[in-house]
Amino acid sequence: MASDAALGTIGSATACLVALHPMKSELLAANVGDSGFIIIRRLGSNPSAMGTLDAMGAKTPEGSSGHHVAFRSPQQLRAFNAPFQLGRAPDSLPGEPDKRFETPHDAAYVRVPIQADDIIVLATDGLYDNLTEEEVLTVIAENEEATEEDLAHLLAERAREMSLRHDIDSPFAVLAKDNDILWGGGRPDDTTVIVSRIVDRISYADGQTPPTITGPGPPPPETVEAEPTARGLDFDTSWG
Repeated sequence: MASDAALGTIGSATACLVALHPMKSELLAANVGDSGFIIIRRLGSNPSAMGTLDAMGAKTPEGSSGHHVAFRSPQQLRAFNAPFQLGRAPDSLPGEPDKRFETPHDAAYVRVPIQADDIIVLATDGLYDNLTEEEVLTVIAENEEATEEDLAHLLAERAREMSLRHDIDSPFAVLAKDNDILWGGGRPDDTTVIVSRIVDRISYADGQTPPTITGPGPPPPETVEAEPTARGLDFDTSWG
């Protein structure tokens, strides 16, 4: 349970929570506001492995080494530059929800299939306001041997560099002009980046196939007792 001190904390924030499904190759997420994540995948020859956006995004940007954005999480905005936020104001009434802010019940919930070698980039709007998806793909293509930690730091540093420039139209500037707001250059902001890579850590004996499970409810006993017992996909994660 939350402490009284935590319940009385003043401030606001967006939030994005991401986890792996315990039994299926799915990513589960809850997002409030304009933080979010993208799933980056190398486009192969198997059409069944295509992601949600592949029907329209099968063309990979030049310099991306075949990587593309297979999924992007939805944003939640009240208006331009006014994202949904969890928060509490100094004049909020104790024990009552503050209608000036959202609650976890307002989150956008996502379930999306994933596969081994997918790269998950989870970040605040400090990244996405300053780097296009094509620029994120370029950073990854230029650093294919980099660890997740290095990629997170590289993306955060590139976003910081772009945020200080005045000779470009950042994604934020483009959206601002679409909303009749005169804005040029980048947008300095707090930036947090977490990079994860999906890895397959199960090897099955010859002739053995992994179980297929649908929910809700607990898994059947034969699945719990099967070898190996660990789930097949896991995160390799770091942040910058």
